[in-house]
Amino acid sequence: MIFELLINFCILFTFAVLSYWPFQDSVRSSFPFQKAHPYLIGIMAGFAGFMLMESAVHVTDTIFVDAKHVIVVFAGILGGPIAPVISGLLIGISRILMPDVLTANDILAGVNIIVIGIVLGAFGFRHPMTLKNAHRYFYYATAQCALIFGVVIYNSVINYIQVVYFVLFAIFSFYTVLFILMELTEHFKKIRHTELLSETDYLTGLFNNRKFHQLTETFITDSTQPFSMISIDIDQFKKVNERYGHQVGDEILKELGLRLKSLVSIEDGYVTRNGGEEFVVLLPNSPPAMGIDLGERIRSSVARSPVRVSGDLDVSITVSAGVSSYPDNGLTIHDLYNAADMALLEAKATGRNRVVHYNNQKA
Repeated sequence: MIFELLINFCILFTFAVLSYWPFQDSVRSSFPFQKAHPYLIGIMAGFAGFMLMESAVHVTDTIFVDAKHVIVVFAGILGGPIAPVISGLLIGISRILMPDVLTANDILAGVNIIVIGIVLGAFGFRHPMTLKNAHRYFYYATAQCALIFGVVIYNSVINYIQVVYFVLFAIFSFYTVLFILMELTEHFKKIRHTELLSETDYLTGLFNNRKFHQLTETFITDSTQPFSMISIDIDQFKKVNERYGHQVGDEILKELGLRLKSLVSIEDGYVTRNGGEEFVVLLPNSPPAMGIDLGERIRSSVARSPVRVSGDLDVSITVSAGVSSYPDNGLTIHDLYNAADMALLEAKATGRNRVVHYNNQKA
């Protein structure tokens, strides 16, 4: 009996991990075709349920118990409401067709798991199953299975003890696997948070210089379309810090980051802070004219709206911008960045509060 229960638990654990790892958004590499995930998880749960029945604990010659209802619950957690319906149907039909001689107990057991799958799916559409509320669905499925089990066994104290064993094993299996999945979820969240910190500027929340290089390299490697790079610098920012203090300077940097985010949506491009008062905007599929146009919109937006800082002060600032474009102005990150920086230097040298494209520099 112990051996069969151990096998049941190992099958359940393996299914949960294999269904969690490639089908969740929180992992690094996930299975494609997201719309098919519930169906795939349901089929996997059905196959795992069949394996559970093959290694079930036999109470009598015609009655055996296993953790197949637990695996249907986990199918709902990992695959949504469709998955338990599919797994319940597959397991239920397999249960009915398994024995050489079909008995009323076989039909009852098969119908029972089908009903559990349908009920979990129906309630799952209204109240999606999660790791936090899954215990409610588990209690229902376990109670129904225990009731059916108690009805079909012989009327003796010894056999009814098997119902207690079944419930205890189901509880142990469910909560052990649930705990592991919750730990995995928390683990992946922490990893993702760490990754975000490693690519995010602490002050503005924008992408940092490291992420800038990753994005630019991706553009150069994967794109056959032109893209533009806008290097933006706050004019005379050193004097702002000297006059108002570094705390106000940080507030201005935060506000500029927010304005750049509002002007450049994630569909349009990416904004990074590369250090100090220097910001960069990357625009995929954008020829030089589009880069100049956005640079001018950014420049004019900053110039006409002072920044409100602590103490209800309105600080007027301006920015200068240099624009370069791939592939005209370089085929590497270094070349494109240098081209944008040279254009930025000319914008500052010719009066500041200007936008200059590398192609339009004065000889």
